[in-house]
Amino acid sequence: MSEPPIIVTEVADGAFFAAPIFRRKFNEDPPSFPHHLVTFYRESELSHVPLSYVHFRPFDEVMLVGGGCTDGRGFARMNEAEREHVRAGGGLLLHALRYGFARFADRCEAYFGYCGDARAYEVDMAAGFVPTRHRFLIAHWHRDLPDARREELIAKVHAIGPF
Repeated sequence: MSEPPIIVTEVADGAFFAAPIFRRKFNEDPPSFPHHLVTFYRESELSHVPLSYVHFRPFDEVMLVGGGCTDGRGFARMNEAEREHVRAGGGLLLHALRYGFARFADRCEAYFGYCGDARAYEVDMAAGFVPTRHRFLIAHWHRDLPDARREELIAKVHAIGPF
C-alpha cells in the first residue's frame, strides 16, 4: 500500500489553518506566536484538509510542546486504507511530534510537555517523552545531558506552571 497523501509542516499562521481544530479541543484560539505544526491531508489537487495541530514554543534552551489536537471530521474524509496506514504508524499527532523533534533538534536541549489527558499521554510516551517527578510534566531528552542538567531544566520548566 502506498503512503497516504498527508504532510506535516510548519505554518506561519496556526490560527488560519487550525483554529477550528484547536477551539474544539481547548475552547480558545491557538497561540499567536511560533511554531505551528499542522498535518494536512491532500484530498484532491486543490484541497488540503488540516487534520492535526501541535505547537512548539521556544523557552530559553528548551522547547515547550503543547496544544496537540486532531480533527476526526477531516480524518473521516480519508479512505479506509489511508486511515489504517496512519493508525498503523501511531496516528497523526505521533507523526507531528516526530516531525517537530527532528525539525527543532538543533534549537534546544530538550522538549517538555504538560499533559493530563490519558490518550495524549499515550501518544507522548510513544513519541519518546518520559514522566518527570512532577505531575503532568513530561520531558523528551534528545541529547545526552548529565543528570544535574536534566534536573536543572526540569526545575526551570516546572517553575512556570502549566503551559
